[in-house]
Amino acid sequence: MKRIIILITIILLATGCYDNIELNKLAIVSGLGIDYEDGNYEVTYEILNDIKTEDNTAMLSYTISGKGKSLSSAMADANYRVGKKAYFSHLKIVILSNSVIKGHFENITDYLLRDTNIRDEFILMVANNTTPKEILEHNSDDYPIVSDKIISSIDNEKYNNNLAINEIYQKVLAKLINPYYDIILSSISLINNEVSLDNFYIFKDYNYQNILSKLDSRLYMLLTENVYALNFNKEFAKGNVIISVTSSKSDIDVDNEKININLNLEGKIVENNAKWDLKEEKVYKKLNEEFAKVIKEDVTNFIYTLQDNKSDVLGLSEIYYKKYRKDNKDLWQSAQVDVKVDLKINTKGYIFEVN
Repeated sequence: MKRIIILITIILLATGCYDNIELNKLAIVSGLGIDYEDGNYEVTYEILNDIKTEDNTAMLSYTISGKGKSLSSAMADANYRVGKKAYFSHLKIVILSNSVIKGHFENITDYLLRDTNIRDEFILMVANNTTPKEILEHNSDDYPIVSDKIISSIDNEKYNNNLAINEIYQKVLAKLINPYYDIILSSISLINNEVSLDNFYIFKDYNYQNILSKLDSRLYMLLTENVYALNFNKEFAKGNVIISVTSSKSDIDVDNEKININLNLEGKIVENNAKWDLKEEKVYKKLNEEFAKVIKEDVTNFIYTLQDNKSDVLGLSEIYYKKYRKDNKDLWQSAQVDVKVDLKINTKGYIFEVN
């Protein structure tokens, strides 16, 4: 037996890979856009391009598009136009148009799953108020590779506007096949001629339901991630105060009557236009109380929005199933919502707590 293993090893090591392709014969696809219009699919590849200069090698990108009655024929058309073998192992972003998610989403997800040439570690997004092609064509000297810029924005968004869901396609698929979960996708727009992250899209199974507001999109992140910079505004008699939530921890439970959400938050004051005396401990206690009310109301309304749209992107049905080991997928849609907020606004080494 050992001799057979050794012989096989020698053969494998001595034999060249017959299907190896030289790098300069590959078109490395970094971004993929999929659109549907007038009965045709249109796919757009963002392809990496090594341009050699005297001093160094600058990595740039260009786009190629193809059309067809089916997605496979559109991909074949794009592959023909590339002139090289399209290589998807470094695919980072797949962007879908609104027309795709509103009528062809299941077909697209099935194709992306079955095509063995496309890896499942990309980020799936929606083009909001534009097309995937326009997004992928929108490179510049500062951002020569659009897909790289989008990935960079997603990685850093938790420190900014909290409008990024950093889930690879594997995790999206897991939720799609999970009967107790619905999916949520980030979107990408052209805002002031810049590629920018935008509001979240929610689904019920494979069916598009709605676009969340920016506030609700950010509240989703508050309930699912540890946020580092999420602002809330409160108007007072003498002006407004803005706080930034700098740390968050959420606990969500579903029983036979209620959806119970407990939030433990830390924050800091960003603007004090109301001219509160921030040297006074009682001021912080007051602000803790007032902003806890603001956040409680916002989160409660966000859950109502999910209930109205029948989109269980928080996996409330799964929470119930794991707790009781029985199905009750419709309960969360009519359950009351109870939100408790423990907020601590920090100041120069002191933390004042609301009892």
